[in-house]
Amino acid sequence: MICAVRRGLSLGRTTKSFGRGSNLVVVENIPVVHCGGCHESYITAETARELDHIRKNRRSLGKAKRVLVASFKKSAA
Repeated sequence: MICAVRRGLSLGRTTKSFGRGSNLVVVENIPVVHCGGCHESYITAETARELDHIRKNRRSLGKAKRVLVASFKKSAA
């Protein structure tokens, strides 16, 4: 995997949320490839498939936790 900017690539982990309301799932420790040049993070096809599997099976794979949720109130315009 080589970024168009071609600066140092590093492996890291991230947390992402998917869905809304009762369909919300937060996935922690997602492996990502981070580009030091453009500062974008990328996931592999294998990781994308695993995320899809987790999202589809969130009730059986997930662990219920209490989490604070904040809403953005100001207009983007």
